[in-house]
Amino acid sequence: MQRDGYNLEVIVTGDEVLFGRIQDTNSNWLARRAVELGAHLKRVTVIGDEVDEIGGVLRDALTRGCDMIVFTGGLGPSEDDLTVDAIARVVGRDVVHDQGAIERIRVSYEARGIEYSARGERMARIAEGARAIPNPVGLAAGMMLQEGGTLIVTFPGIPVEMEAMFDGFVAPIIEEGTPTKFVARTLTARVKFWEFFPIYRQMHVDYPDVYIKNAATPPESREGRESVREIKVDIVAEGGTRELSEGRMDEVVSDFRGRIEAKGGVLLEGSP
Repeated sequence: MQRDGYNLEVIVTGDEVLFGRIQDTNSNWLARRAVELGAHLKRVTVIGDEVDEIGGVLRDALTRGCDMIVFTGGLGPSEDDLTVDAIARVVGRDVVHDQGAIERIRVSYEARGIEYSARGERMARIAEGARAIPNPVGLAAGMMLQEGGTLIVTFPGIPVEMEAMFDGFVAPIIEEGTPTKFVARTLTARVKFWEFFPIYRQMHVDYPDVYIKNAATPPESREGRESVREIKVDIVAEGGTRELSEGRMDEVVSDFRGRIEAKGGVLLEGSP
């Protein structure tokens, strides 16, 4: 399956991720959304809360010339939330405060009876010349900054905030820039293990334009070569429109199901 088109990278910042204190779910969600929108997530990098390290990762990503670099994390009120500082340093901009974001933070603080402070203002910081991304769920603003042919985007690390901001402000940009639309589906094949792989290999031969990937689980029963497994299969189909992609997906799944059933197995929707 070809992987040309709109490409993006994700940079996850946070010592808490590197130390294993929290699990990064943002990059997984972004990968799924990228496929749905017709884009490709090319690389995920996890980095700690160090300005120089964040900046170095950003420079490397810019040299690869992807269409978009998405940062998650490092936009909070703490002194170690340094994503904006690192980006501004790399692109040669000053760090400024977005007045709209400041006002939203001030109103939120007043509504909750919290004294407004300069610490709260840190969540309104963006690089000079960037467009602030309002946060409809929380307080920390994101930003969009064009650097050459690459759009740099920042989101808070809190998943519910990142997801709302991505879908509201960034997904339309990706969708507009992607001529190809993708449809993804996860299936489960329940079939004798030794019967599955000849079918799987032939599907790759017959559908070279479709992404088909398997992951086998332990056998449900084992009687020599009669071992039956539940085998997860991910399929991604592409087309010029979503309707064409869905049509191609239906064609592939129908053929795949017929081959599995011919060997006495079943093909189910969803993961094992």
